[in-house]
Amino acid sequence: MASKNNISFSLALVATAVVLFAATANSQATNHCAVAADKALCVTLVKGAKTWPEAMTNALQATLQKANVAKSVVDGIPEKLSPSLEPQSKESIKKTCQDAYKSIIDNSKECLGYVKNGDPYSSLKTYLSSIGYTDCVDGLNDFGESLPEVSQFSTDMRKFANTLLAIADSKKKN
Repeated sequence: MASKNNISFSLALVATAVVLFAATANSQATNHCAVAADKALCVTLVKGAKTWPEAMTNALQATLQKANVAKSVVDGIPEKLSPSLEPQSKESIKKTCQDAYKSIIDNSKECLGYVKNGDPYSSLKTYLSSIGYTDCVDGLNDFGESLPEVSQFSTDMRKFANTLLAIADSKKKN
């Protein structure tokens, strides 16, 4: 009988340890997301990271993945423009959107370097703030064009950038 009680007690102890570990991991992710406007997105981006560098790295890698998925949207912009647009206008939009996309990739990679090397916090926040796709949307609007998938990508990148800034701000608190 004592053996059965010991096994039951051991299982209960293991179950409690698992619950506490899960709660601690979620709490750490939540700490990185304490000031994030979209906490669910933040928790998804940090992927249970325990340290600030892990949280930033995970979130930046997720941003790069999101951008890579959207590459087909960016590449498809010229074909979706109004046939009545002048060729130079189409070329201007194409260049603006490609440059904005390249900026997302380059700035995200630059931020990964800042996190890895412990470079200045102010530089990190400057580059995080510039992760966005509004230049493309503005360029489209300047010519009376609107592409919902481009607007959605821009909105997503703005949410990611705001969330990245919130995670960056958690460095001071941890």
